[in-house]
Amino acid sequence: MKILLSVCGSISAYKSIDLARTIVNDGHEVKVVLTKGALKFVVPNVYTYLGVEEVYQSEDDFNHRKVLHVDLARWADTLVIAPLSASTLSRLARGEASDLLSSIFLAFEPTKAIAVFPAMNTLMLKHPFTQENFSDLKKLCSLNNLFVSPTNSGVLACEEIGEGKLPSVDEIAKLIPLLRPPFNVDLKRKKIVITTGATISPIDPVRYLTNSSSGITGFYLAQTALSKGYEVVVIAGKHASAELNLLVKHPFYKLTRVVTVKEMSDAVFSELKNAEAYISAAAISDWEFDIAKEKIKKEKSSESLVIKKAQDILRSVIDQYTGKVKIVGFAAETNLTDDILISKFRSKPVDLLVGTKVDNGLGNKNQEQGFGVDEASYRFVEEGFITNEKALSKTELADVIFGRLKL
Repeated sequence: MKILLSVCGSISAYKSIDLARTIVNDGHEVKVVLTKGALKFVVPNVYTYLGVEEVYQSEDDFNHRKVLHVDLARWADTLVIAPLSASTLSRLARGEASDLLSSIFLAFEPTKAIAVFPAMNTLMLKHPFTQENFSDLKKLCSLNNLFVSPTNSGVLACEEIGEGKLPSVDEIAKLIPLLRPPFNVDLKRKKIVITTGATISPIDPVRYLTNSSSGITGFYLAQTALSKGYEVVVIAGKHASAELNLLVKHPFYKLTRVVTVKEMSDAVFSELKNAEAYISAAAISDWEFDIAKEKIKKEKSSESLVIKKAQDILRSVIDQYTGKVKIVGFAAETNLTDDILISKFRSKPVDLLVGTKVDNGLGNKNQEQGFGVDEASYRFVEEGFITNEKALSKTELADVIFGRLKL
């Protein structure tokens, strides 16, 4: 992707250096535009040392033979303004073409994404003039190609606490490639529901049963789905990968954290009513317990620990939604034979069954498989036949799954 990163005069401008390095390392082509205000906080050469192709300043439109603001607007796939200052916001909202960035903004094609990440003091952010400028800015983009990121809250540069912080570099870097206009929230998009991570089965106020699933597969599934323009709902275990949080500012992404099997079930059936597909990548507990009100004493554990079967969420979804939504199931097994896979498929016939061999490594040191790793070996079952077997990264796995679903 060709990314035009524009930096304004905010104390957060220093973070744009790390942002530029991150998106360059992610394989994107990057050029940088600095406003006059930005030059009070950063210097151009730093970006070129980090792999940025070119760095431009506010008056450079007059130092090139070509029409620079038009050339850059045509070159870029996405215009990113991070940080966006209150001053630059005001110029953009009024439709000025008073420097290179504001001219690029006006010349940018309405089918390509403009992503702005404000950063300023809380009172400046909440001021009626600033809020009116945000409103006017959105009105200018009549084809809905403008994404205005919410700010983060915390300790600001002025040592006050409140809203106005620039989102983290990781948040911005993960969001940029996934923004697909139009951003009209009323536009009907195909909805994908994904479960991921481990559920927790409480035993008493101290103990619980869970497993080693990290939930990172769900992150890559969500990332791929967003890049394809889908609306994505992720229902994740409480302790599932923190990377899932990096996407929460995306306008078509919703993350719900749950603890128990029942909470996950309630969330799934609440979201499935208008969904196109359900991907069951969560490691859902098979067992539940009658939760003791007090810590179970070890000498009484044999008489107090009553194990019962938990709800089979995938089975319930198959019973209610087969033929209505596409369903993907996962079979995580320590022994992934043909017989086990086919038996799994016959008991729960889904549109696609993804089998993977897992081992948390606790009973067999240095032999961890499937959990919390970037690559694993997968087997796929469709229409009762094992169709493929290969080692894939999580990103490649997500691409295969959406390729097979053909939504």
